[in-house]
Amino acid sequence: MLRAFHMAKPDSADSPSLQTAVSGRTCLWPTVAGVGVFLVCQFAASLWRLANRSDGMENKFSALARDKYLQFLINQNLLVLVAYVLLGLAAVFLVLPMTTEWSRRTRLRKRRWKVMRALFLTVLIHCYFLLRLANSRPYFLSEARLGDWCHRILDWAPTAWQPVLQSLLFAVLPLAVLLWVIVWYLRASHPKVRWIGGALALAGAAAVFIPALPVSAFSPNRERSPTASPWNVIIIASDSLRGDSLGCAGHKAARSDGAAAAGVSPTIDALAARSTRFERCYTPIASTLESSVTFMGSQFPHSHGIRQMYPDQETVASMEQTLVPMASVMNAADYDTAAIGDWCAGYYKLVPLGFKDIDVSSFDNFKIYLSQAVIMAHFVVPLYFDNSLGYRLFPEIGSFASFVTPEVVTRRVEDRLGKQAASGKPFFWHVFYSCNHLPYGSPQPYNRMFADPGYDGPAGNQVQFDVDRFIGGEDLEPIWRSMPDSEIRQIRALYDGCTRQFDDCVSRILKSLERNGLAERTIVVITADHGDDLFDPGVTLGHGLSLNGSGQANHIPLIVHIPGKAPQVISEPIRSIDLMPTLADLLAVEKPSAWEGKSFASWIERRATPETLPSYSETSFPFIQFRVPGIERPKLPPMDELTEIDDAFNYQFVLKKKYLAPVIAAKQRCLTTKLWKLVCTPTAAGDRHFALYRLSSDESGNRNLASERPEVMAAMRPALERWIDDHRQSTIHEIFPAGEPN
Repeated sequence: MLRAFHMAKPDSADSPSLQTAVSGRTCLWPTVAGVGVFLVCQFAASLWRLANRSDGMENKFSALARDKYLQFLINQNLLVLVAYVLLGLAAVFLVLPMTTEWSRRTRLRKRRWKVMRALFLTVLIHCYFLLRLANSRPYFLSEARLGDWCHRILDWAPTAWQPVLQSLLFAVLPLAVLLWVIVWYLRASHPKVRWIGGALALAGAAAVFIPALPVSAFSPNRERSPTASPWNVIIIASDSLRGDSLGCAGHKAARSDGAAAAGVSPTIDALAARSTRFERCYTPIASTLESSVTFMGSQFPHSHGIRQMYPDQETVASMEQTLVPMASVMNAADYDTAAIGDWCAGYYKLVPLGFKDIDVSSFDNFKIYLSQAVIMAHFVVPLYFDNSLGYRLFPEIGSFASFVTPEVVTRRVEDRLGKQAASGKPFFWHVFYSCNHLPYGSPQPYNRMFADPGYDGPAGNQVQFDVDRFIGGEDLEPIWRSMPDSEIRQIRALYDGCTRQFDDCVSRILKSLERNGLAERTIVVITADHGDDLFDPGVTLGHGLSLNGSGQANHIPLIVHIPGKAPQVISEPIRSIDLMPTLADLLAVEKPSAWEGKSFASWIERRATPETLPSYSETSFPFIQFRVPGIERPKLPPMDELTEIDDAFNYQFVLKKKYLAPVIAAKQRCLTTKLWKLVCTPTAAGDRHFALYRLSSDESGNRNLASERPEVMAAMRPALERWIDDHRQSTIHEIFPAGEPN
């Protein structure tokens, strides 16, 4: 490289100033100095942000981090220095040709001017990458607080021009600059070096491009006989996807122009039109870990023992001794079993639930939170290392919500389907996305697809969610209840954009199934772990915290597509625990006796008439205890007092043993039938308060009919209390022997 700098063409004899010849060599160290000044400032600013940040870890755990894990924090900051060194090398490579050519064309050639030019060019390149980040991954900018000016620039051009301008700005421009830089180095080098450099450049491009292609890109479309193999199963789910949020369920977004004209879920709607769709499917508990164990093991939370999101090691071990998850059943049937997902699927690292292959982010633990605090303070990492190189250098970022995106998950599924088709082995997969999870942060174009173009509030890219206030016990209910309508509309629009993002992920997976000849022998299930409250009547935001209102936090979509089966819509209520027994019957494998769900395979095959399966539900970890009119609820400490860090359990957050019984006792419980909903809320005095709602006329739960309909209370209350006290579920015929009253 130094030879290239020597041979860079000096100024001609008639150049404006001959006192200092300009070449790559004379500009090298000034360029290093300019880049170095910028990176040192960035590192110092990052350390200041980490020491003074107010948007995370400012709670009881902050002191714990400083007192007990200070050395870990120091080591994480030292590790990040590797990123700065690599960025310095890359920046010098890019900036040196620009600094050299600029210096040749000016009379100001002293070293300090070259340093200033290099610094200016480095800042300019950094701003360009910030702009690029705002376009591709705007959720990162909520940390950097730079989103406003970036989006103003991106939105400057008319909407019709933006796709072309963005292609020019983010695809053509960087390629053109990179080619110019390579040509500059080749022209400045020896002729032999030029040939070698050109060959290396082509090889490097191939090394980058070819591995990025999905395996299916190298495979022709495969034609398979419909009876060539057993059924495959792929369950595709999005965390917090409500049962009423899809177009096929009747949902219509606020906007229907431009890209929004197709609705929130065009692919899923089309799939539902040729599938069995269940209008009312409920999860027994609206929290990811607990509901997923319930879902895969077909057991209620009180049976498997995972009843809140911070179980201790003993509880997890006990669950694994008693639960027989579906993946274990399919392993015995010689299926390939895999769980694929992002950070929301990280619970599989804690509880594998029988899957042989786990391709997900790590489950939340305290050290991951600390690592994320460090990485996000050093903003150069998300800006420049959200790629395969970054994942190799900093494997922990694969556990962060903002890095392993739905795009990454979808690409992994596409690649795996190509390999699976070649193997011919049947598979049972769970693909789990974070798309619809709070804070509803999705990239362009989804984050603005359904939003009001004139919105200019704080939730432009995602919901502004203060973790400290949430886990520190602050009463957020009155704040959320007083939220302006404009903010509520924006939050719902963000959620709709997340749904559309999930729909596009589903589209790619379905196309990959077709492309690999697997579609005709694959059962496709679309569902969720739980839903979310979205400022519906009687509720505010979140899930697992309340059984008030319309119950959308427990209402999930369920679409079961079996090629060759006639489509239908089933309105009778079912539960998430019923899906695994159903799949077992459809696949002709034996159902474990420990399962508590009921198969509805005969309904799909139209061999039996659907009937109501009563749904029993409970709340999860009490981050917030929402008010219930007329009663005082039991008092519980905030999350940072209820939990502790268990170093021996991989630094997991665990509920302190002394709070286990109070947390369970404070849970709301609910029994839902086709026409009625009964909610039980424990009181501070130790009593039980019951509220009865007629769903056909009061889905939002505004009017308590407990005193007006004593005959319904007399039937439902004993059934709910049997479930609470004796852990025994009652059938609809046991609850209403003479039929469910209207």
